[in-house]
Amino acid sequence: GAGDAGATCQLRLDFEEFDVQPPLLGTCKFDKFYTSASGNYPLLCGDNTGLHMYLDVEGRASTDLTYVLEELKTELYNCPDKFGVFEAEADTATTAAPTNRQISNPSVSLADPDTLPMLNFPTRRAWKVKVSQVPCGCSSLSVARAPDGCLQNYAGISGGIKGFNYDQVGCFSNDPNCEASQLAACDFYAGYTGQLNNLDYTVCIEQEYGFCGTEYYQALEPGSFSMSNATNLSENFQDPSISGDLHGAGCGADYLLLPGGHCKNDQEHYSTDRFCGNSLGVGGIRQPIISYSRPFLFRVVTDRDEITSSIDYMNRGFHLKYHQLPCSTQK
Repeated sequence: GAGDAGATCQLRLDFEEFDVQPPLLGTCKFDKFYTSASGNYPLLCGDNTGLHMYLDVEGRASTDLTYVLEELKTELYNCPDKFGVFEAEADTATTAAPTNRQISNPSVSLADPDTLPMLNFPTRRAWKVKVSQVPCGCSSLSVARAPDGCLQNYAGISGGIKGFNYDQVGCFSNDPNCEASQLAACDFYAGYTGQLNNLDYTVCIEQEYGFCGTEYYQALEPGSFSMSNATNLSENFQDPSISGDLHGAGCGADYLLLPGGHCKNDQEHYSTDRFCGNSLGVGGIRQPIISYSRPFLFRVVTDRDEITSSIDYMNRGFHLKYHQLPCSTQK
């Protein structure tokens, strides 16, 4: 461009479709997506359809987006349904009234694995990325520039935010000795293929005029906040009392950092910023977390594996709903 104002500072990637082979124990061992943009970006795989990310490309002549596809591993697509995960999903889909949305208990069959029903998942791999160039200066473009340091940027008074690979179902292994080169020797079961390792990124929300804070709560579906430890897919969302909520110093492995996060009905006592475990809440009660920290953002951190710091099992990551709070509500 002529002069800096017309130069491109960011690329926004909208993954209109993104479905490749899943991670193994949280690590993208087979198919991978990565970029040469300036800075550190997560290595992605699995299902990221509908998600987006911003790349910093200021001063770059070109930026590569690279998809690497390895040979298709049949073990990742054919496996026994030990937990009845997908029967549970079918049950919720047929419930007409959203108020009594409960998941039937996944029954674990301890019988011979060979007698379990086998599931075959579609092996289609595809991607379609819409790339928007965001200029450095002021612009009338509909694509907003993300604040510095934000991998994702959401607009709107309310909305939903998912982690990477939150939606992929397929075959996962929780066998810590599972080697990518020896998949036939690993135990695989049908389930959510899970959140990715080695993440450290910031999600930003554009502050609307007249709004001073953000309220976050987990979506009403199985595993919608499952960052560490074993995911309980049979959770009853009508029950406010929960187990598995962790925060503060208890979160050393995979966690969300909600700056200045505190419980909805407790303005005085700031809880800690870190939240992990299997439910978003404090003190055994599922409850929204409120932050009046500005700019509106939270950080997503996962460690390098699913075993060392906490033994994690079928964690999807997070699907948070948010809405901005009017300034008048702030004490």
